[in-house]
Amino acid sequence: MKKLHKNQLLGDAGVSRFAARVADSGLVFHPISGTMDTGIDGFIELRDPETGEVRAQFVAAQLKTVSTLAEDNGETFTYRPEARDLEHWYNASVPVILVVVQPTTELICWKSIQTYFQDPERKRARKVTFVRGEDELTSGSASKLADLVARFARPGAVTPSMRVEEELEINLLRASYPYRLNIASTELVPAQISPALKEVRDRPPIDWVYHDGRIVAFRDLDDPLFARACDRGSIDQIETHDWVTSENEVTKRLFVRLLSLCLGERLRERLMFDQGRRYHYFKSNPQKRGKRVYTFKDGRGEGKKTVVSLHGLNKTKDGASYVRHAAFVPRFLELDGEWFLAVEPTYHFTRDGFNESPYGSDYLKRIKEIERNSNVRGHVRMWRALLTESGDLLHDEYPFLSFEALAPLPHAYGVPDELWSNREDPEMSKARRAGQSELDL
Repeated sequence: MKKLHKNQLLGDAGVSRFAARVADSGLVFHPISGTMDTGIDGFIELRDPETGEVRAQFVAAQLKTVSTLAEDNGETFTYRPEARDLEHWYNASVPVILVVVQPTTELICWKSIQTYFQDPERKRARKVTFVRGEDELTSGSASKLADLVARFARPGAVTPSMRVEEELEINLLRASYPYRLNIASTELVPAQISPALKEVRDRPPIDWVYHDGRIVAFRDLDDPLFARACDRGSIDQIETHDWVTSENEVTKRLFVRLLSLCLGERLRERLMFDQGRRYHYFKSNPQKRGKRVYTFKDGRGEGKKTVVSLHGLNKTKDGASYVRHAAFVPRFLELDGEWFLAVEPTYHFTRDGFNESPYGSDYLKRIKEIERNSNVRGHVRMWRALLTESGDLLHDEYPFLSFEALAPLPHAYGVPDELWSNREDPEMSKARRAGQSELDL
């Protein structure tokens, strides 16, 4: 009497589930019959999701259907292939993926054999570690599979388009300011104006500019604060637009300077300004040994970012080697008659939260090498939330400059991040992964 064993049923269940998942991704799976199986269970054929076009471009797949996952801790599990199978897959002339299927949980995970075992240590260990979520076969896996083919393709070969819709984050904020400026004559030179203001107030505002014997500000120059700094009888008002365009580039540059000083005044209670590098950065928090966390709320919900963090150990091992401060470079731009603030995220480095580190440029270079697009987007989101904050019961809103966030731009032809990251040098990918724990704070 013929029998159908459980292993056969289990294997068929794995193949059918895998084929269905591949079809859901918009691709095609061509299984190989049992008698012809020599270490490859079938081939995934790439297909353009827009046109349906196929070009006979394949990824070989070896399926391992299991009822129990080895070394499963809820986040990762492992599979150990036979040495001869590994050599067979690794030396193939087409990309090969190892697929583990657990029919009872519908879990399907995969790894590229040639990519994963580029690391000699992994090859010697002969063990594949799968990460749930990251390695699971989903509709988003189509772009990763296309990238595998692209790296194996002959010169001139074209892989199907794996474009995706995405939203383009904009690092511009629309600036709003009073439509009138106050102008007054002064007999003082610029170096004398600040001391004159300090005679009235210990920490006077900085949001004013000097030009051709006159003080220009959005502030009321009739305020007693300016009594000794300007001729109060000469105070006049002029429409902001008229003044900005009155002397072409000269007054435009002065206006940018005024907006920059207004930005500094708006932020001076919580941020510092580096005169040499022209960027704002978060102050250290003495109560928490320097560390500072900024929580915010925007259109996407609540967010939290560590904006001052301690790293490494100093030589005496009694404190941090350096402190990293979130920072941004501001740049005001005029576009179609409107003014915007461009926000460029960066970092500031100190030895102890206050004194500048002599190795800041080296630390910044390392971060720029490992940070991903998601890191930059997270920082843009944080700065956008801070700059668009309004006043509350505890804090008055700065009245002379405010910002409005712009909606992301929808784009139908985005490039999946995997198509960039999967082309990296293995050592750079390893360094990038190691550095993410520091950046994703």
